[in-house]
Formats: sequence, structure tokens, C-alpha cells
Amino acid sequence: MSEPRRVLLTGATGFAGSHLLDALVAAGHRVRVPLRPTSDRRWLPEAGVETMPADVRDAGSLRALVAGVSWIFHFGGVVRARRPEAFFQVNTEGTIRLYEAAAQAGGCELFLFCSSLAATGPAPSADRPRREEDPPAPITAYGRSKRDAEVWLEAHPEPGTRLVVVRPPAIYGPRDQGVVTFFRWVGRGVLPLPAGRGALLSLVEARDLAGACLHLAERGADGIFHVSDGAVHTWEALGALAAQALGRSPVPLRVPGALVGLAGEVGALLGTLTGTMPVINPDKARDLRQRYWICAIDRLRGAGYEPRTPIERGIHETIDWFRREGRL
Repeated sequence: MSEPRRVLLTGATGFAGSHLLDALVAAGHRVRVPLRPTSDRRWLPEAGVETMPADVRDAGSLRALVAGVSWIFHFGGVVRARRPEAFFQVNTEGTIRLYEAAAQAGGCELFLFCSSLAATGPAPSADRPRREEDPPAPITAYGRSKRDAEVWLEAHPEPGTRLVVVRPPAIYGPRDQGVVTFFRWVGRGVLPLPAGRGALLSLVEARDLAGACLHLAERGADGIFHVSDGAVHTWEALGALAAQALGRSPVPLRVPGALVGLAGEVGALLGTLTGTMPVINPDKARDLRQRYWICAIDRLRGAGYEPRTPIERGIHETIDWFRREGRL
């Protein structure tokens, strides 16, 4: 464990970021967290955190935010949007503004950017999981916005600043607002299968992602790292684990790709009409139809980190958490 640092963490009030915040505070680091008026503060600890009003879309607010910090973990971003350009305004341009502010302030030893497996795109086949050196081929606006940020960061190295990019696949765990929908369907006796027979996916439990990021920071690593639990999963196996935890025997429901695509278009229309951000939109539907969202983590293991949460335990602990919260 390294000596305590002054750390900036964006996205700390979100699902994945909140678990990294817990890990940073537990390790003794002094953490600064930017907040907007709409930020959800329920996961912020009572001690060990300094809050400050700021927004990556406002370059002026970032100067004070980055002053005096030596490590920056950039977990803030947009995962759902009504318009494609919103992804680029926050995920790409916001990342650039934050990095430039840190460079102007000086003293930043580490800039860790939480990208996504979506930045490199799905794997071509079951036996060729995505690796960090593969040519990226994102298929969604979200993935392209993350990849554009990666490209810019790689093209603008700052002397004295280590750049780490982590690319998690689908993230699950306690506090997740998305996976609970899947569990609810299983609890009702239905196992939705949106990606066709033989579809495979990588996953990472949120606390494992946090642990990997902290490890890479303290280890002095740099470069791009895929982060998963090290296994490959099927929708059927995930459904079986959830069913076991919920005490149900769900009926598999294979959803045709065309129907998934139609759901995405309907979601986009409803989002436009209601001014909300739909869970299912054309980008998400395109993601769900892919057969091989899988990645290899040899580079992460080479840096000395071994995933700690097998899927069996992760699914059970996540469902137990939702039950305690009255969500299931």
C-alpha cells in the first residue's frame, strides 16, 4: 500500500465510482469529490471526503477541483443519453477538459480514466476475446465517445503523469440500478435471453473493478487494462445462478434480435416524448444483440492483480443486497 494521497474522484456518486470511493477511503487516501446540484449523495461516507461543486462540462469549475491533487480517477461520464452528441460532450470533451485542467495545475502523478469494453467493441468469435492491443472497433455512440477520449489522452502525454485506462465490460454488484431488472424478471419466472444461442459475455463485480484500479494506481502501472472477473459467462448460466439465489425455476425466453432492436427504437421515441433517458435505446439494443462481449485480462494479471469475486458469490451477494434494500 502506498502512502496516503490527495485524490480526485469523479463519478463518486454513481454505481461503480461509489465502490472506488469506499476503497480509496478505506486505504487512507484523502478524496475530493465533485458534485452537481442533481448529484445523488446517498453513498458518500460521512468522513474522509471533501466535496466541491464542479462539472466537467464547465472548464472554469475544474481549476479549483484539480488544485493540489496528485491522483485523479475519472469515473464520471454518461452511459445513457437521448442524443448521441451528449456522449461526446461529456465522455470525450469532458475528459479532455479535466485532463487539461490537471496539466495546467501541475503536480498530477496519475490520471486513471475509466473507459469501457465498448471502446474496443465485441470480440469476433468465442475463441478470440478482446485484448488491449486489438484494433478498436466500437459499434455504439457510447463506445465511440470513450474511444475518442482514449485516443486524445494517448496523443497528449503529460510529463510526470502516468496514464492508466481501464476497460471494464458489464459491471454488476450492490447499488447497481440496471441489473436489478434482470433479477426481477427471473424472480417472476422468466429468463430473458437477448443475444441468441451461444452468446458469451465478460463481467466484473464493482468492488473488483475498484480493487483493480487502486492496485494499478499503487503499483505504478500505466497503459490500457481490460478488467473482468477472468471468466466467460452465458446468459443461461447467469439466469441459473440468479434463479438459485431467488428460489425460482424460470422459463427461458429467447428474444429475437429484431424484437430487441424494435424495443430500442421504441425506447428512444418514448425518451424523446417524455424527456427521460430510456434504459433500452438503439445503442443498448445493438449491444444486447452481440454474441461475444468478452475480453482477456492477461495484462491485468501480469500487473499483479487477481480478481477476487467469483460470479457465484457475486450474484448471491448482489441479490442479498437488493433484498435488504427492499428492491426484490
